[in-house]
Amino acid sequence: MANDGSRTINVEALEKSIEGRLCIDSPLSAKCCIFKVPEVLRRHKPEAYQPDVVSIGPLHHGSGEKFEKFEHMQNVKHWYLSKLLSRMDISVTELIERIDVVEFGTEARGFYAEPLKDLNQNDFIEMMILDGCFLLELFFRARKWYGDYSDSQVNYRILFQRLDIGNDSIFNMGCMVQYLCHDLLLLENQLPWFVLERLYSHTIGLDNPEIALTDLVLHFFSILSSLTQHCKGNFSCTSDEKILHILDLIRRSIVDPFVELKSIEKSETNLPHATLLSDAGVEFKRSNDGSIMNINFKNGKLTIPHLAIAEMTEPLFRNLIAFEQCYHDCEHKITSYALLMDNLIASKKDVHLLCKKDILGNWLSAEDAFNFFENLYTDTVVRGFCYGGLCAELNKYHKRRRHKWRARLKREYCSNPWKITSLVAAFILLGLTLLQTAYTIQQYYFPPQ
Repeated sequence: MANDGSRTINVEALEKSIEGRLCIDSPLSAKCCIFKVPEVLRRHKPEAYQPDVVSIGPLHHGSGEKFEKFEHMQNVKHWYLSKLLSRMDISVTELIERIDVVEFGTEARGFYAEPLKDLNQNDFIEMMILDGCFLLELFFRARKWYGDYSDSQVNYRILFQRLDIGNDSIFNMGCMVQYLCHDLLLLENQLPWFVLERLYSHTIGLDNPEIALTDLVLHFFSILSSLTQHCKGNFSCTSDEKILHILDLIRRSIVDPFVELKSIEKSETNLPHATLLSDAGVEFKRSNDGSIMNINFKNGKLTIPHLAIAEMTEPLFRNLIAFEQCYHDCEHKITSYALLMDNLIASKKDVHLLCKKDILGNWLSAEDAFNFFENLYTDTVVRGFCYGGLCAELNKYHKRRRHKWRARLKREYCSNPWKITSLVAAFILLGLTLLQTAYTIQQYYFPPQ
């Protein structure tokens, strides 16, 4: 016991209290990659991180009034699981035995940053199986619904022919697939990728080992205008690059193949906006590159890949940025892209310029597109800005007066054939005037003999 004169302190009890709360292990698993979005990011647009129709995984799992909106899709999940198992001729018991549920559940929990104290192990594993099989069945059905599979994949074709989607409430409601795409790309609504892989390998993967799960997933999300180009590209994932979850897969399909920018001594983050660069002679051109990340500047031409901006684009980018901000082993590529585009777009005039050059495919209003980029990366930290060299080169080009003069000459005197004709005529007239003046001077000082 100790006495400070007025109060008595139980030192032994204090020591035990502190020691009892000490953590030997880190509260976060080394595998942790699924997070609750930090409030500092969420506050800017809370609805961008909230599921609307389906809860996947434990972070939005529960019961009560808050979860009533997910009730219909919970029934669909059980129906999908039943259809998948009966079509594969597998019982629930067989599936549980195959996936090794003890190791399965322990490993899956390690992917979540939250402690998940309200879920016991049985409920957690049941949720993983139900949600995982729902996603697999959803992707199978989407493949049949939207077509686009090879004739050489005979077994796959037979499987799709056995899918009955006539009374499927998802594919018979035109808007539902779009809503699901939104929900399945939320950081808080993810399943560990290995869960999908293991369930896949013990169902459809048994008969069709040549069909990649990544292809099935990317095909589903290719219906989104903002993802069509990336999901139908030549994305491939090597075995040493483990996919973490669906959002991670989509991110990789967007940033790969990414041509790393050459490092230079000077790296900058600030940049004049698009109309100022255009006034300085920078020519904006659309690039047909497979990745929106590959923005290049050479010989006065800034080439930028096309980006489709629709209602789904903002929540997608916000969740990709949130993932980059939370996950320790993730380069800030999407965040860098958002910062660069925000520098280029400072007003609706900049939006109009980029739309005119077909760099932006804007399905929203010019004001909405402007606001999209303006607030996208607010309160984020950009670690390793990918476009520092590019910004330095553009700033250097912008500061040279000769580029501005040449651009002004082209803009004011060479913008249409009539102005060009007038300019040429003026030069000819000036030349003739100079010749006449020279001849007159010669006649005055050197008269003919």
